[in-house]
Amino acid sequence: MVADFESALGRANAGVLAEAAKNPELRGMGTTVTLAYSLNNELFVAHVGDSRCYLCRHGTLYRLTRDHTVVEELIRHGVLSAEEAAHHCLRHVITNAVGTNSLDVKVEVHKVHLESGDRVLLCSDGLTNMISDDEINQILQIDAEPEQVCRRLVACVNEAKGQGQHYGGGCSFRRRKSAAAQGPERGSSGQPS
Repeated sequence: MVADFESALGRANAGVLAEAAKNPELRGMGTTVTLAYSLNNELFVAHVGDSRCYLCRHGTLYRLTRDHTVVEELIRHGVLSAEEAAHHCLRHVITNAVGTNSLDVKVEVHKVHLESGDRVLLCSDGLTNMISDDEINQILQIDAEPEQVCRRLVACVNEAKGQGQHYGGGCSFRRRKSAAAQGPERGSSGQPS
C-alpha cells in the first residue's frame, strides 16, 4: 500500500512537470498532498508539503506528518522555536511539493494501527495557520458526526479570518466507532505506531 502511494505521487509529480514543460504559463505550479487510506485497523498515510494528518487518541492529538517547509527544517535543527516559527517570514516556503522542479518527489509515508475511538483529521495549512493544535484537539473531542466537526473547524477559521487573516483551507475527518481501547503503541519517534 505504501509503495503504491509513493508511486502514485511520483506519477502525479511527473504529470505536473510535463504539463508545465508544455505550457510555460504553468511553470512553478505545484501542490501539497496529504492522503490517507484505512484498511481494517491500519491507516496508511502519504504526505508531501505542508498539509497535515493528525490522529486524536484518548484526548491526545498527534501530528503524524511533518511540514516540508524551510521553517520546519529550522525548528528541527534547533535554529527556531515553534513560537518564533509561527510568525516567521519564511513559514510558507515549501521545500517539497508535487510539481516542483525535481523528478523525485520525497513522499513521507506512515502506517499506523487504528484503535477504537481514534479520530483522524486531514487538513490544509489554511486550518493550521489559523487555529492552534490545542483548539483543533478540543474540537475533535466533541462527540459529533464528522461533518459537524469539520463545520466547527471551518467556523473557527472563519472567525479568525474576521481578525484580518486570509487563508484558504479544508479538512477531512474520520471517526472510528466502538468502545475505548488502550493507549497507542509508540514508535521510536514517540508517535503512535
